[in-house]
Amino acid sequence: MGKVPYSDLTSYYVNRPDRRAVDVRRAGVPECVVLGSFLYRRAYSPLPGHRHFGVAELAFVETGHQPYNIGGQRFLLVGGEGAVIPPDMVHSSDGQPSYPGKRFWLQLRLPQSPGARWLGLSSAEAKPLIDMLTAPINPSSKWPADFPHRISTLFNLLDRPPCPTRTAMVRTLLLTILFDLLDLNHASPLCAYRYKVKRATDWAESQLPNPVTLEQLADVAKLSVSSFKHVFKDVIGITPHAYLLRKRIERAQSLLRQGEKSVTDIALDCGFSSSQYFATAFKRIMGITPNEMLQNRNVPLPADADGQ
Repeated sequence: MGKVPYSDLTSYYVNRPDRRAVDVRRAGVPECVVLGSFLYRRAYSPLPGHRHFGVAELAFVETGHQPYNIGGQRFLLVGGEGAVIPPDMVHSSDGQPSYPGKRFWLQLRLPQSPGARWLGLSSAEAKPLIDMLTAPINPSSKWPADFPHRISTLFNLLDRPPCPTRTAMVRTLLLTILFDLLDLNHASPLCAYRYKVKRATDWAESQLPNPVTLEQLADVAKLSVSSFKHVFKDVIGITPHAYLLRKRIERAQSLLRQGEKSVTDIALDCGFSSSQYFATAFKRIMGITPNEMLQNRNVPLPADADGQ
């Protein structure tokens, strides 16, 4: 199991049932440091702040949701959305757990000298891609619907026996992904509803660990409650009820880690009608019971976590 380079966070290439990370350089593509994926059934510890030196990262959420802090800017990525993380920029899960869901990440080392070829392109041909990875206009956005399929195709290619044709196919698929993202990297405003809903969720992330209500979210979005409920699922991918439930679970998690209150008191403080309902919802989202978290005070981070 080799260590992933160019980072100040200890991480490894690792394969296990819920997680995979591949060193694409071994396939003859030195620009691609790691291709990774995971499908978590429970929450893991927060991803600490870290950097990738000279390496840009593409992070994509296929299912679930995940808060990110990229260079001090907060994002909430939900299913179908991705983020471009520039090289050397500190990023983390903003103190929140790595939530259950399916995610992919791709790390690309940028040219180290002027005029160098990159992914088989001349420096002039590669410049728009390098500019996008270095200073994206849209750091986070809805990505092409077939992005998960393309990542799966990459993994399948890497499982083939090594040969020059495989190397060319991997490089071509990487370039196709990047050029598609380049088409999304322009200064066009989000649709009115998408902007309003995202403004509300960004505000909700800034309020942790304080409780947030549906009425407050609708007010921040400058929409009526009925209109907000109607458009929220189209924009975010989950209902406002499911989103607010996750916010209440996040607040409960913070209180449990403090260890100053009982599970029943925390359930009531976070707006749950009973400790039984709280325990059921908490385990479904976090993968462990409130009592287990109260006893352990943390969710252990696996030693082979990749630090995406």
